[in-house]
Amino acid sequence: MICKTIPLNETAHFDTYFLNNSNEYNVGKKRPFVLVLPGGAYAFTSDREAEPIALRFNSIGCHAGVLWYTTRDLVPNVPRNAFEEAMMAIRWVREHADEYLVHTDQIIVCGFSAGGHLAIECATMWHEDWIAKKLGCDPECLKVNLAIPCYAAGKAEKMPVGESGPLMMRPKQTGNMRFFGSDDPTDEQVEAYNCLNKVDEHTPPMFIWHTYEDQLVDVGNSIELAWNLKKHDIPFELHIFEKGEHGLALADRTTARKDSHKNPHVYHWFELCEEWLSNYIDVAEGMYGELPFNPDFMKD
Repeated sequence: MICKTIPLNETAHFDTYFLNNSNEYNVGKKRPFVLVLPGGAYAFTSDREAEPIALRFNSIGCHAGVLWYTTRDLVPNVPRNAFEEAMMAIRWVREHADEYLVHTDQIIVCGFSAGGHLAIECATMWHEDWIAKKLGCDPECLKVNLAIPCYAAGKAEKMPVGESGPLMMRPKQTGNMRFFGSDDPTDEQVEAYNCLNKVDEHTPPMFIWHTYEDQLVDVGNSIELAWNLKKHDIPFELHIFEKGEHGLALADRTTARKDSHKNPHVYHWFELCEEWLSNYIDVAEGMYGELPFNPDFMKD
């Protein structure tokens, strides 16, 4: 595996988990790339929704990376800033696709909670002219081909002026400033956070999952997202598990911080996701690589 830390700016970077090119199997095969977007209420980035997720995607033959976008109240309007950083990461991956054997038509975002919001932002905003101009590239360089929002917060309500918002023990700025870029945001600024209404013909297919019992991010976020995808004739798969709290990640011992993070039913979300992905990433022609098997590989 090729693990690198790629700086994006002074406060954000992403870690790569590129699979090595074997001389025995999948020789010369270009693989999908999954950019993992941890949650954390845009206040921090959760380890539980980072490397373990990337390694799980590695286990099914995908390259992966984890975006450590800017949090800790170092910038206002964290969601918009994080979107720009995610686009920087995707641009870097496409620019280095030949070097690491990345399939440029199989760039995927997978995000959890606030990272799920970011995944939906990436899926619905990648084509906007302003971001391509800001990053000095063609919009197609930023294209998101598939998205996997997990218990995603697709929208948020304005908080009382001066309130710190969730999950911040010692906040440097108010929750409204963190989410909307203003302590007393206008209706337009609040709606700009709502990426559920930004679905259009540029939006890629999605695999969506949530739990009915989620008390932090209402399951209605995922239902509304699916409905908007349906209205625009965008393919999707939606799984709502009845039992389970917010933040289950892989729902097994790998990512459990407490007993309730282990849920043997929700655990199957990744298996379902892999089955869904296979329709998009398993190409019959050239599926097992472009070069012939090298019988001398064991001599290296």
